[in-house]
Amino acid sequence: MNKKRWTALAVVSALVFAVATTGSSATAAGVGKDKAIDKKLKQGAVAGKIAADSKGNEKISWNEKKGVPNFVSGKVSAKKLNNASDAVAILEENKDLFDMSSAADELKLSVQSTDNLNTKMFKFQQTFNGVPVFGNELILHADKNGDASSINGYFDPEVKAKGLNTKAKVSSADALKAAKKDTGLTNVKNFNIEKSDLYIYQTQDSAYHLAYLVELSTLENNAPAYWDVFVDAHDGSVLNKIDKVEFAAAVGSGKGVLGDTKSINTESVTGTYNLRDITKPMYSTGGKIETYTAKNGSTTPGTLLTDTDNVWTDPAAVDAHVYAGVVYDYYYNKLGRNSFDNAGGTMKQTVHYSTNYNNAFWDGTQMVYGDGDGSTFIAFSGGLDVVGHEISHGVTERTANLTYSYQSGALNESWSDVMGNLIENKADNNWLVGEDIYTPGTAGDALRSMSSPSAYGDPENMSQYVNTSSDNGGVHTNSGIPNKAFYNFVTTAGVTRDNAGKVWYRALTQYMTASSQFIDARNATIQAATDLFGAGSTEVTAVTNAWTNVGVVPSVPTPGDQYEPNDSQSSAYGPITSGTAYSGTISSASDVDWFKFTTAASGSISLSLSNLPKDYDLYFYDAAGTQLGKSINGSTTAESISYTAAAAGTFYAKVIGYNGATSASSYSLTATYPTSAPVGNWYYETKAFDTPHPYTNSYTGAVHSYTKAGATKVGLHFSRFETESGYDFVKIKDKTGTVKNTYSGTQAAFWVYVDGDTVSSQLTSDYSVTAWGYSIDQVAYFSATPLATENVSPVYPIQGK
Repeated sequence: MNKKRWTALAVVSALVFAVATTGSSATAAGVGKDKAIDKKLKQGAVAGKIAADSKGNEKISWNEKKGVPNFVSGKVSAKKLNNASDAVAILEENKDLFDMSSAADELKLSVQSTDNLNTKMFKFQQTFNGVPVFGNELILHADKNGDASSINGYFDPEVKAKGLNTKAKVSSADALKAAKKDTGLTNVKNFNIEKSDLYIYQTQDSAYHLAYLVELSTLENNAPAYWDVFVDAHDGSVLNKIDKVEFAAAVGSGKGVLGDTKSINTESVTGTYNLRDITKPMYSTGGKIETYTAKNGSTTPGTLLTDTDNVWTDPAAVDAHVYAGVVYDYYYNKLGRNSFDNAGGTMKQTVHYSTNYNNAFWDGTQMVYGDGDGSTFIAFSGGLDVVGHEISHGVTERTANLTYSYQSGALNESWSDVMGNLIENKADNNWLVGEDIYTPGTAGDALRSMSSPSAYGDPENMSQYVNTSSDNGGVHTNSGIPNKAFYNFVTTAGVTRDNAGKVWYRALTQYMTASSQFIDARNATIQAATDLFGAGSTEVTAVTNAWTNVGVVPSVPTPGDQYEPNDSQSSAYGPITSGTAYSGTISSASDVDWFKFTTAASGSISLSLSNLPKDYDLYFYDAAGTQLGKSINGSTTAESISYTAAAAGTFYAKVIGYNGATSASSYSLTATYPTSAPVGNWYYETKAFDTPHPYTNSYTGAVHSYTKAGATKVGLHFSRFETESGYDFVKIKDKTGTVKNTYSGTQAAFWVYVDGDTVSSQLTSDYSVTAWGYSIDQVAYFSATPLATENVSPVYPIQGK
């Protein structure tokens, strides 16, 4: 039988209300017959719990390709998050949301920390059979009260389904040889970095491979190289390679010396001075700032620079040394970071690399500066923003470790541009990148502009995004978009440069991962601003608008959707009128539409979501944010919820796209509810109806009907309810035979009500797996006066189908 479409699950109660998705009392647990159904039911249950616990103020952003979230904020658990064990338990609690089998088996803790806001961060690497999955990490956060407040990052549920053989046939040594051959480094003898680690790697054609990530860094033979090479661990072929050294030249790393006089921190030893700064806090653990010269060769770090009278005459060395100190001071004093690795690591830089070398770069261990050719560039160490940019690559590498390609690579470049600008902090900030060292004979030009990227041919809005495979997917070009977003943010009235820097740094170190895209950067910076300054702060509003203005948006209202912004319970559109159809759109993976209405009395409420262009779901809440019902049919099947309220009140409807489904076409939402108070009371009687316990397979029957002549409403109370979730259903009908509610799964005791004087229930099961069934122990009717006439009649089941 076809299981791709299933009936809505609604939870209805006027006197008693509770919901459970599983129950130990069931005699037979449900099994997965259709993975799409099971996944949706499980994800809906977790998302519904988060929504209820968050009082409707949760935010879920979806990874449409994988069908799982990439950012969830709200109350993600009732448990306190104090340590790694708690973190694993909370991720296990939310595993169904990510289509995860076991958090303990599929995730490995890689980083945990507590920051100066007393918030905790736990970063987990996804694994398969113990092998890390490249670019896939989940980060769990706790707020200052110890409450689990967000889960973000990338998790790929498809990996385990592929059943990839994780036993390598190629050795690590052979992978290194293959990588060296492919990058032309076979004859290199001295590597700064030379290592090979095993990963699960997905190529551009979506195929999964067991692969070695080979990292190679060398400056031998005047040929600087810093590569990530992916080598298939089964056949030794090179799957992909990423050149991580070219970024410096592209961003103008290395600027000329301008002739200004500076104070320099050096180390005094017997008879000489070393260009070594031992005044920084990192010195307490052995860290220093050291400046070397390659003497126009390629050996690094080269020779430590010395001087006999402490009057230094090498401008490139002076700038490299002093500016490294400025960079250290900014990170330490403004952001609380102790050196590029946050562990007080020695900061080395080498000047005079090669001859007329138009480049400067971070090689994975230190900074290296060329002298420039005197025409296109002058000495690269002369630009403070360049030095800040390059050292910030080291910071990124040891935090988010943004993959240096496409959008994540553009974010890598942009974050270095931002930090370089903040560190440079010119009084007359012109928002240019590399202006001090680029084309000394031409005044006023630069490599890039953060305030106007388009002036230098770079995009500044997603509508201008450049799709290219060159330059690692346009990492230098498309960085203009997040650069403009930062410019928009930091120049907003009321936002200081220091606070802007704190937001960008916190987003990088606390929320971004190797695979972060522009939308993830938006989510990360908004969350960081919320952490630092509060949800209603100037900073949160400013950073949200900053990304929106460059076209990086989770929800762009489609023309004609007059109800936006209605993306939260607090901003719900309404009150909507009973019986009126409202047409809205779900325009992005993160768009959520909320509507509200107020009833005049107790009674029946009906919600209908129809004309669906994609797979949309419907949820129903009370004023406190408690979920009262949901309808999660498959595909474009219409959704409906019926509910009988015990009293007048304000209620909310929420429309979402399942797994980030979106469309420019509109849906139709209608709410029908009491607009005037009925006259009368509820009266209750004890009656008993039961299905067989357990019921059988292929079962149609157990029709139970209750009629109270003269009543305006009637109801049934289910004291126990257990069916195979998603496959076996109980339909509730009114006097005309119209289905008013459908239930499945395990529910706590609840009432159902219909208008009129007759209500009936009927159980149907499919061809396999059964459960206990249901038991009804009470009936009720609504009338102006007590009624004597009644008709309670079980209709005996018809066996088989």
